[in-house]
Amino acid sequence: MNALASLNDLDPQYPLPRIYDFLAQPENSEMLDYVFRDPFGCHVFPGDIPRYPLANFFADMEKDIRAAKHIHLWAYIPTCRYRCHFCQYPTVILNPAAPSSQQVFTDVVDLNIKEAQMWLERIPSLAHAEVGEFNIFGGTPSLLPEAELRRLMAFYRQHFNFSQATLRFEGEPGSLGKPYLRVLKELGFSKISFGAQSFDDRIITACGRQHSAAECVETINNARDIGLEWVSVDLIYGMLGQSVSDVQADMEKALQLALSHIVCTKLHMEEFMKTRTGVSGDRASLWQKKGLIDINNMSFPGLGKQYQMRELVEKYLNPGYVEHPTMYFHQQHRPAEKWKAIITDLDQQYPEVAIGMGGSSKCTRSEAINITNFKSYKEALNNDCLPIEESRGISPHLREVNAFKMALSTLIPVDDAVFRQRFGGKSFMDNPSIKQTLEKMARKNLLTVKEGLVTLTPNGVTLVEAIINTQFDITGASEA
Repeated sequence: MNALASLNDLDPQYPLPRIYDFLAQPENSEMLDYVFRDPFGCHVFPGDIPRYPLANFFADMEKDIRAAKHIHLWAYIPTCRYRCHFCQYPTVILNPAAPSSQQVFTDVVDLNIKEAQMWLERIPSLAHAEVGEFNIFGGTPSLLPEAELRRLMAFYRQHFNFSQATLRFEGEPGSLGKPYLRVLKELGFSKISFGAQSFDDRIITACGRQHSAAECVETINNARDIGLEWVSVDLIYGMLGQSVSDVQADMEKALQLALSHIVCTKLHMEEFMKTRTGVSGDRASLWQKKGLIDINNMSFPGLGKQYQMRELVEKYLNPGYVEHPTMYFHQQHRPAEKWKAIITDLDQQYPEVAIGMGGSSKCTRSEAINITNFKSYKEALNNDCLPIEESRGISPHLREVNAFKMALSTLIPVDDAVFRQRFGGKSFMDNPSIKQTLEKMARKNLLTVKEGLVTLTPNGVTLVEAIINTQFDITGASEA
């Protein structure tokens, strides 16, 4: 199925998507091709100087961390009890009940602590920097035995500045029972996050999840019962066998549950699942293996249906929720996701340090990506090497472009006055790449520029990822 044919895959029971006419125009084929091929709406702002010396990266981090009001710190725990059919991330699959798995959990925590100690040695200011939010991501961190979780948290509290930190924990319904939630609250976690993907058991099963919709609801209720009011639930649209009406039912259920925070992601397209592997590069997703696609006459909804789904998300959530950043919705009377604001809001964009397999750490001048293969990750640390696979610098030109792109992704109007404060009085209109993009996007009615504010139109909000990833020419960046 090509991009235009996918756009024409529509459910006649629902209105034509607002974005349809724009994407159907031949002059917008670049954006149409991007949204057709883009698997999950990526928030990636890569550097442009390859083979950047690690010593320079650490010096950059030291400088930025010293100047930052606070930072985002996260620990990645890669263990999972199964691999979801859509999964493309580095994981270690195990049976948490098996005796052999206990050593794996111990190893994962040992390795995470060792890596953290090495970061602290290389960036002295890291031990004193105020952590704005600390996240334990996965994988499925909620598989960690209580003793290992307590050991991990004891280390982080002892070696990092958690005096003002908010603690957030990611898990999955099958392992976030009430006793575990009580342990999390005792350890200081005030936020939990998990992927429901859908509240329809048929869709949950089709994407390979081994929990039920009832377990999702039970996890939400259990968290509230013990005083964890911040519950962020991930939902996906565009999955195998999913219809527009299925997404409508998910939105109705989400409102019924009065979720404080919801992430609504267009995760995968049929073309991606049939022909491409995931970001970790270790293996094909399970949906790519023979027999899992088109099973039981189930198919992937085309691009047109996905935009009908997206508009249903907006219709149901916009009255009571605010989208900030793109795909992240929070109730109007509650704050947005703190960690996302720390790294994307124009008046922040502070450093993030990611510890664990597949982690991605970044400051304004450079970034480093960790090894994504567990065996290689373990070997590096056992040889007393930081498990960094790649480091890239960010040229002065691209620093401005990336800062603007990150700000645009928040969906908050980008304020030139704030930009000038960041860049020594320089306007974003002084940057040729930004200026040319704004002029072009304004002509296409995707944004407006007025009195120093750049505001996305409704179509611009829908296409913000396509704008960020296809419309900025960064060839003006310097290699020096």
